[in-house]
Amino acid sequence: MRRAVPLILVTLLLWAAPASAHPHVWVDTIVTAQMQNGKIAALQEDWSFDEDFTASVLDDLNGNKGMMEEGRHGPTFSAAEVAQLKKTAFSNLKHYAYFTHIWQNGKAGKVAPEVSAFAARMDGDKLRYLFTIALATPLDPKAGPIRVGIWDDTYYVDVGPVKGHGAAVSGPGSASCRARIIVDKSHPIYFGSVFPQTAEITC
Repeated sequence: MRRAVPLILVTLLLWAAPASAHPHVWVDTIVTAQMQNGKIAALQEDWSFDEDFTASVLDDLNGNKGMMEEGRHGPTFSAAEVAQLKKTAFSNLKHYAYFTHIWQNGKAGKVAPEVSAFAARMDGDKLRYLFTIALATPLDPKAGPIRVGIWDDTYYVDVGPVKGHGAAVSGPGSASCRARIIVDKSHPIYFGSVFPQTAEITC
């Protein structure tokens, strides 16, 4: 995992001005396109945050009073803590479509304004968010490659796929489909100096 400079929780919500963008938070992602009735209907996303941002979140959560429970595989959050994390350190991202961009044949698609199955847990010293977001209109991959990119246009948050396992396809009809990570040179960010990595789905 890449390292971040120390920050407080509110930075994930308020974003720096473009002039001072450069990454302050790092996120590694896995996106799984979910098929229903032969179309991509939803995206399951798995985000893993850098250690410094994780520490800031934990300090903020419940005033760092140690309310996390020691789970079988490490610290786990109570239902109330998950709800608090979603409210204070995630839900505002709906104004940015959860950093999720989708295209087919050069036409931009949209995702739903709310996510489902939101969960938060610790993986060692890293905070992970897992959630599912529906596409506003399901897309047929047989009509052309579908590209799904997860990035922050301001580059305040550096988002990138987990190396070697950043994208997948699941659900009925997915056996003939392929998901791979490509460099998206059509949507540069940070004054054109950064090309985000994007999942390309073909069937």
